[in-house]
Amino acid sequence: MQETISLVIGYLGLLIIIFITYLVIKKKRANGSKKKPKNEQSQSIQIKKYTCLDGHLVKSKGELIIDNYLYLLKIDHKYEKSIYIFGSKIKYDWYLPKYDIYIEYWGFGGKNYEKRKKEKLRLYKKANLKLISIENYMFYDIYLEMDNLLKKFIDIKRLKKIVSLNNYICN
Repeated sequence: MQETISLVIGYLGLLIIIFITYLVIKKKRANGSKKKPKNEQSQSIQIKKYTCLDGHLVKSKGELIIDNYLYLLKIDHKYEKSIYIFGSKIKYDWYLPKYDIYIEYWGFGGKNYEKRKKEKLRLYKKANLKLISIENYMFYDIYLEMDNLLKKFIDIKRLKKIVSLNNYICN
């Protein structure tokens, strides 16, 4: 019974986040900040960047979902900056400075990509850096998956309570 109640509360929280996202996007669009592709005649336009709620420009819909979720949780994050680990330059997907955590979304494929992925994982491990790895299969329930990954390093329940309280106070 307790697990069912927790599950329902979790889904209600997710619905609230989705609704808040909808309101924020609706407000941005009403203010005229909606960016449209230049050539609207073609239905097969290849979008190269997606605009997140916090203004980050990301390369995929998966990155868009992850970045927006970090933003909605009010977790300060940096997107795609370069760092050096043992003399090797790598570009991380996200860095959470308050928690000293790196997040990598392994959303592509191919021989060269897999080779680079292995090298990055080796460097993160060798440097003993905290890393959250997100794979494509996790998108079946990405918010639950991200919560499970984040709670290894962050008190996610406390964080969600603070976010809920702030949203309640601000509205």
